[in-house]
Amino acid sequence: MMLRVENDRRHSIGHARIVIQGMPMPNDGGFHLVREGYAAANLGRRGWQVQEVTLKPVAMYQEGQDTILVLGPVLTRFLEPGPLIFTLPAAGLETSLFWPDDIDVFDGDLPPETELPNEAEMAPAPPPVAAASFPKATIASEPVTPVVTPRVETPLVPEPAKGNSRWPLMAGLGVLCLVAIAGAAWWFTADHTAPNQAAPSSLAQPATPPAVPSPAPATPARTPELPWIERSDGMGLRDLVQSAPDVASIHTAALRRQNAGRYDDALVLLEEAGERGHAAALTALARLYDPDGFVAGRPFRAPDPRAAARYYREAVQKGDEAAAAPRAALKTFLEEQARAGNGTAETALKDFWP
Repeated sequence: MMLRVENDRRHSIGHARIVIQGMPMPNDGGFHLVREGYAAANLGRRGWQVQEVTLKPVAMYQEGQDTILVLGPVLTRFLEPGPLIFTLPAAGLETSLFWPDDIDVFDGDLPPETELPNEAEMAPAPPPVAAASFPKATIASEPVTPVVTPRVETPLVPEPAKGNSRWPLMAGLGVLCLVAIAGAAWWFTADHTAPNQAAPSSLAQPATPPAVPSPAPATPARTPELPWIERSDGMGLRDLVQSAPDVASIHTAALRRQNAGRYDDALVLLEEAGERGHAAALTALARLYDPDGFVAGRPFRAPDPRAAARYYREAVQKGDEAAAAPRAALKTFLEEQARAGNGTAETALKDFWP
């Protein structure tokens, strides 16, 4: 089943229609558009996104034996020339579709009926602030009442009564008793042990031997650095492109990844080299889309003769002689398809061959 895309002259600029030849109109026109080789591969109303979304056409009608789906500027403004996967679930249809480079794009503000509603942006609520913990007030300790040691007063000796002649003798005996008591108290309470002798000096420590300097580590032999093209195998795509010595190195790195089975990486690097005008990279891109020798999953699911014709033409214009033979074979293939009634093949011949 053949599909083609063309400007829709029944509507204003920016409208295009997808013509599905020989298919009756299904009950539901919901469809998907997918571009392979990208992280954001699904077309939505706000552009390319990761999640798959079902799109609705502006209009769908039957034209003879063909079904027509009309796309408005909300979607066409995001579409660039290149291969796509078109799916129409209601008809059980999934096939390749090439978006041509002659579709008029509406670059101005969308009319009111096609503008998307503005979504309120909700600022994230600030996280709850934990209550600050304050230290408990320090309670001043109560003043300690000093302990007053009672003063012991020496008992007074009563004055002798006048006229008593025995008082001097008794006073002398009392003094002797007091001296005896004081001497006894001193004898029992005083420390009569010999004073401690001075502690012997610490043993002399052995002298520390002088430090012997450790030998300097031997410098390992320097490993020779690998060539850039071998180091590029472990690089990310952005680092690879930024560090590449020239555009030919990008093309060589793309072929290395293609041979290693990293087909998505190879596609991105070939496109980068092709955009910089590298003729051999343009030829390699054309071979990815060429029906002759096409292998599904490396990286596309279906060939795209129109994309192959475009890249072959650019490669020839850049001077790659290797593109001439496969370009001629592709022209022969498209001429056979055009004679069989393939409109896409007929359009490709007009667009890419004089």
